[in-house]
Amino acid sequence: LFGEKPPSIPAFMVNGKDGATIGQDALEECDALIIRCVPASPSSSSSSPVRKAAPWPLSGGRLPADVAQAWSLLEALSKHGEPGVEEELEKLLKRMSVPEKRVWLTRRLVRHHRAQQAALSPEGDLADPPLAFVEGDRWLSPSGQLAALRRQLCEGTGMGSEDICGEFEVRFRGEQGVGSAVVREWMDLVAREAFVNSKLRLLRSFDRRQTFWPDAAAPFCNARWRMDYELLGRLVGLALWQSCTLDLPLHPHVCGLLFDFSDDLSASLAEVDEELHRCKVRWLLANPVADLGVELPFSDPLGSEEQLLREAGATEPLKPEEDGTERLPQSVRPSRDRLLGNERGWDDRPLLLVASAEVLLGEADDDVVTEENKARFVEALVDWRLHSGIGPQVEAMKRGLGKVMPPELRRDMRSLLSPVEIAQLISGAGTVSVEDWEQHTSYTHGLSRESDVIQWFWKTVRGWADSEEQSCLLPQLLQFVTGSARVPVGGFSELVGFNGAKHAFTLANGSHLSAKALPMAHACICTLDLPPYQDLETCRSKMTQMLQMGRAHFDEAAGRAEDG
Repeated sequence: LFGEKPPSIPAFMVNGKDGATIGQDALEECDALIIRCVPASPSSSSSSPVRKAAPWPLSGGRLPADVAQAWSLLEALSKHGEPGVEEELEKLLKRMSVPEKRVWLTRRLVRHHRAQQAALSPEGDLADPPLAFVEGDRWLSPSGQLAALRRQLCEGTGMGSEDICGEFEVRFRGEQGVGSAVVREWMDLVAREAFVNSKLRLLRSFDRRQTFWPDAAAPFCNARWRMDYELLGRLVGLALWQSCTLDLPLHPHVCGLLFDFSDDLSASLAEVDEELHRCKVRWLLANPVADLGVELPFSDPLGSEEQLLREAGATEPLKPEEDGTERLPQSVRPSRDRLLGNERGWDDRPLLLVASAEVLLGEADDDVVTEENKARFVEALVDWRLHSGIGPQVEAMKRGLGKVMPPELRRDMRSLLSPVEIAQLISGAGTVSVEDWEQHTSYTHGLSRESDVIQWFWKTVRGWADSEEQSCLLPQLLQFVTGSARVPVGGFSELVGFNGAKHAFTLANGSHLSAKALPMAHACICTLDLPPYQDLETCRSKMTQMLQMGRAHFDEAAGRAEDG
């Protein structure tokens, strides 16, 4: 799979009354053969040459070096009640890194979906895997990107296809680039524009955009919130299927809910929103309510549009035409005011303005927080933020995720991965380590670490990393060369190239380019061709210009420009 050698089978086990016959036929082809004969009845046990089944030959530390393969073997035995396997699984789990767990997950997904596709094929094979095609448009507004996704879901094309785990192809309008890197770039684009964008009220951050949660306001202001969150679930599933690191860091608690970790959710409000916990929850529990000096409503603000824009770092105020024609009432109740969210369509319909609306958390007689009900208020607030305020949105996401990961697959994931590790698989690392990057870079076509142009390349990259204003160029460079803006879990040694296979970041000698040309990327194989520059200033200038052009369009031939 994925360009690697087929895994060797270290042992072959035969069970059942025909084991001896089958084993004799297989003996010539197997290096190790264990024939497990079980006596037919107690009376015949004394004459049986085998009084008990032979032990599992891979126990006792003799597991194969391929840890993901070893887990699959032990997992299969565990389901059949093999004694001692649970202990082996526990030991193996402690050895497995998250990248090794990704290998297991990828193989598991491939087996599941290829089997499903073969079963649906008239010929029973995969001669023509299903194709899902997307014509992306990078010039659409955020609402336009979301509308394009909604249309795909309504028409059953692209992200809305019945099967998105066959051939998934993306081509940007007016551009020639195709392949795995284009798919990764498109997924990053719609993640940022259609889902992370604060104006669309689908995701919200409480930790300065380090992680994101479903916006509790969405079911109150968006009549199509169910299809939007289903699309988000499909996007997350597609990223896992493609082994793609998505520029959409979901909070581990959200991942826990999404993958049904009902018994392993330990997130506290302090971890989610430290300011809210410190200034409201902890203060209330430690002080008399009367010390506030004002009445505290038994409610939680949904967050005004201006507040969310400030949290996102926007400096421009909301434009008048974005103020909406309708707004939510000052107080809303989930049981009464949540929209069904079943409306489908892709026309541009404005959201209801949230403004200063607050969600009522108590019963009808709980208007304000008092000394008598403050403990109940804190309990209701914590439940709203961690569970009931986002539960319906997560359920809609599960429906989309199920297109890639049905319940039985999510169950298998829970035995191997924690919510934190799932979050890491989806979005990788939020920071770029230049040291790790340089350590895991390969050089080809005559270049080496000592080459002048390589020294200038890394000096430029380190200069960007040391500059607060230019550090944003690091993820741009990563995306230009690999298609993804975030580093995968495990660091640069786990970069993904063509069709999900690992491929090192590679700097190649661009001897076919002129000394005035821009560097040229081959993003499907994570490779950048560096022209034969003559000095550091030229190298730095051309790399900066390369990224300015790369943000405008995906065109691997951009580096052919002779000047500029």
